[in-house]
Amino acid sequence: MRSVGIICECNPFHGGHQYLIDRARASGADAVICVLSGNFVQRGEAAILSPHARAEILAESGADAVFELPFPFSAAGAEFFGRAGVEILSRLGVDELWFGSESGNTDALWRLADVADSDAFREKYAAHAEGESGTAEAYFALLSEMAGSDAACAPNDILGISYLRAIRKVAPHLRPVTVQRQGSGYRDADLPAHQFPSATALRRAWKEQGLSALDGYLSPVSAAVIAREQAEGHAPADLKHAEALVLGTLRLTPLSELETYAGLGGGLAGRMKDAASRATSLREFYALCATKKYPDARVRRGVLSALLRITDDHLRAPIAYAHLLAATERGCEFLAQARRTSNIPVVTRKTDLPDAKEAQQQFDLTCRAAALYALCLPKPADAEEQMRRTPLILKKKS
Repeated sequence: MRSVGIICECNPFHGGHQYLIDRARASGADAVICVLSGNFVQRGEAAILSPHARAEILAESGADAVFELPFPFSAAGAEFFGRAGVEILSRLGVDELWFGSESGNTDALWRLADVADSDAFREKYAAHAEGESGTAEAYFALLSEMAGSDAACAPNDILGISYLRAIRKVAPHLRPVTVQRQGSGYRDADLPAHQFPSATALRRAWKEQGLSALDGYLSPVSAAVIAREQAEGHAPADLKHAEALVLGTLRLTPLSELETYAGLGGGLAGRMKDAASRATSLREFYALCATKKYPDARVRRGVLSALLRITDDHLRAPIAYAHLLAATERGCEFLAQARRTSNIPVVTRKTDLPDAKEAQQQFDLTCRAAALYALCLPKPADAEEQMRRTPLILKKKS
């Protein structure tokens, strides 16, 4: 069984995601396996839909099995995000990793990955990162400079580089295949007239104009699930619903403790604590924190680290198990094969958890993230409701 893996957020699912799944299927893949961000996504935001709802859409749209990319990796920088997704796919025995990129050129991305892994780059970056431009900006500017003028560092290219670096380190058998991104750019905030919109534009339109603004931009499956989740008070999720908790935690946590959490070094903990003491809303808090040195995504990820007490050790930990969110009948065939040949336990409920310290830590962090996410919903939910859910198994339609 030839299997193709896709690491995704689907926040929300749109035409670009469908295009990638369809291309993978058209290549002759027997199974399309997705690793989907859990409750929080890479920009440090609450996913607009729960992982179970997004997994349902994926399974109805061509994915054969959907596994969770667990917190904190789902809300981490590209290096940790990419490594976790690649590790899960590799240990499940998936053959290929397919991903979208602005360049659509695997060779060019390998060249960038080679530069990023070089001692010369690490030495130069260490010096550049001391400036006020910010670590992310310095990283990508230097990477483009050292790789050549034709090297791209757009958002999906950046993720692609992280995937390639992870493949080299932990999954050399995993063959990367990149497909050129179609439609709007990753950060485009307006809904286009005649092309795939970005997830950013869909989220913005939904939150600011209501669900009707997405008419014509969603597949029937995606539209139906989103409408159901909104009607039940489960979407759109947003950390602003828990802003009192965010500001209170940052105000009351000692600075010496904040500085121990992942991503809060280099003065960011102090800046966030000062901003929280002055701000009366999350919008005001983010505005007070914003500088070139501390980009928005870094601040948001720092907030999650503080709320959920995430350390660098948590980010360096290996994946202990793969949590199944949804599967089709074909996906169940893949799972049967994976259980025989893979080296990662597949978990569908708490009783499946391996008896190991690492598995309990991963589960505990997932529980923390789910409890916080329950407060991010328009209608706050039971902290443990999500953890009681079992995978969706889709049967063939008669």
